[in-house]
Amino acid sequence: MQKNNPATWFIGILLLLGSFVFVSPLLAAEEQGDDKGSALRQSLGKIEKQQATIDDLKARIGRSEGLSKIAYEQRYKKGLDKLLQQNLAFAESVAALEQGELRNQFQPRAVVALTAQFDLAPYAVQQYGRQIVLPEEGMSPAEQAAAYARIYHAVAEMNRIYELWFKSLELARSFELDIAEQEQALKEIFIERAANISVMLEHAMTDVSILRASAAAVPDDTDLKSRLKIAVGHVQSVADNFAVVLAMMEPLELDIQDYQEQLLNATGQVTTEVFEVGVITNLFIGWGSTLWTLVIEEGPNLIFKILLIILIFLGFRKLADVIQPLVEGALEKSQLDLSELLQRMVVSIVRNIIIILGLLIALSQIGISLGPLLAGLGVVGFVVGFALQDTLSNFAAGMMILIYRPFDVDDFVEAGSVSGMVSHMSLVNTTIMTFDNQTIIVPNNKIWGDVIKNVTAQTIRRVDLTFGIAYSDDIPKTERVLREVVEAHDKVLDEPELMIRLHELGDSSVNFVVRPWVERDDYWDVYWDLIRAVKLRFDEEGISIPFPQRDVHVYTEAS
Repeated sequence: MQKNNPATWFIGILLLLGSFVFVSPLLAAEEQGDDKGSALRQSLGKIEKQQATIDDLKARIGRSEGLSKIAYEQRYKKGLDKLLQQNLAFAESVAALEQGELRNQFQPRAVVALTAQFDLAPYAVQQYGRQIVLPEEGMSPAEQAAAYARIYHAVAEMNRIYELWFKSLELARSFELDIAEQEQALKEIFIERAANISVMLEHAMTDVSILRASAAAVPDDTDLKSRLKIAVGHVQSVADNFAVVLAMMEPLELDIQDYQEQLLNATGQVTTEVFEVGVITNLFIGWGSTLWTLVIEEGPNLIFKILLIILIFLGFRKLADVIQPLVEGALEKSQLDLSELLQRMVVSIVRNIIIILGLLIALSQIGISLGPLLAGLGVVGFVVGFALQDTLSNFAAGMMILIYRPFDVDDFVEAGSVSGMVSHMSLVNTTIMTFDNQTIIVPNNKIWGDVIKNVTAQTIRRVDLTFGIAYSDDIPKTERVLREVVEAHDKVLDEPELMIRLHELGDSSVNFVVRPWVERDDYWDVYWDLIRAVKLRFDEEGISIPFPQRDVHVYTEAS
């Protein structure tokens, strides 16, 4: 029996390790290749099955009518869409393979799939394009909304087909296919489509402008508001579709700067494309050219009109300054006995009317028609008046105050939970100055709807004073002293008659009331003078003014 040689054992181990290191990866790669090949064969099977389904649906469409035909057409479009996605997915899987036998095996079929895309995609786009039917004249807002919804859905599907078509072109380049003809066809389609969308966007913006003007003229028309809302949504949808189309046109190296400018000018949407040097340059060049043309061609005429507007406005303002004192003098000499508040209001209205008239005449010099402007102001006034109902309530209250004249300028009033001197009044509020120099503005509705106390409405007022003496003092003497002090004041009136009476027996004093009558403007002077004079005279006569006092009785219980 032959002995085992150690060198033989060593060589055997090396051969075993080599087979593990080198042979195993090859086997794994072969197994992985088999898996990829199986997946690709399954994809091919699904493509062939989907193609057969499409052929069957196409035959059924030719034999059907009515609702059945519509249903088959819908299934046919979805089938085309699915086949496009399957062809693209299969070609992408083949393109992802490394160069080798497996790729060489499936690449011809991938080329066939991509070539089919260039026939399927235009046909699929055509099928969805048949669904785009613009709303007819006379449709209700609900019918218009439904029609636009169908259009937006069809456009979105078309954009998705275009994206699949574009990706197929890019993938065809990796297989080194000649796609110049297909690429040119896609470019022509996008050029025409962008031009059509551009016109559609302009038309949609015009519709919005017309509907906005109509809605402003008739603000209560709900049908107009609904149509305006639909039109604004249509503009946004067209603009969104325009942005998608421009994004697909850019990689095809098509000129889209003009369309980007239109999208920005029409909708005001600022996108990343707007910041490209070419777009920004064209925008500024366009604006600058327009401005320069305006300055050169219309500059002198525009300067003359501006100067004419300024002169007319200043002239009417000067006229208002001249007429204002005339109106004030006429109102003062009038026998209508108007309050000062009403006189101020009339003067202010006349002055404002003259200035507004001058402004309207000045605006007419630059071609603004006064008729539509006045009509627009009337509509705006109606809308604003409806929205500001509280202000109208204050306006009505102001008119009632001016008519019935519960107070006038410089009257001291207590109204709307505020007291002070009336300083100014407008048709919506009244300005009251307090004695500590605070300005309080009170809505007229609050004043008219509450109690109004006009302190200075009468020419004479009664001063109410109360003086207390001790229970031990002489009552007749006190009456005599009080009468002498009050009658000695030169501002106390003889009529109505002065009143001095013993008023009450208080807890700590015997109280007298003293009620002289004075002129309205002398009220506070007499009030303060009499308090001081009575105190000094009481001191001279020995009449006391007692402090409040209380007797406290303490009872002690015997323990």
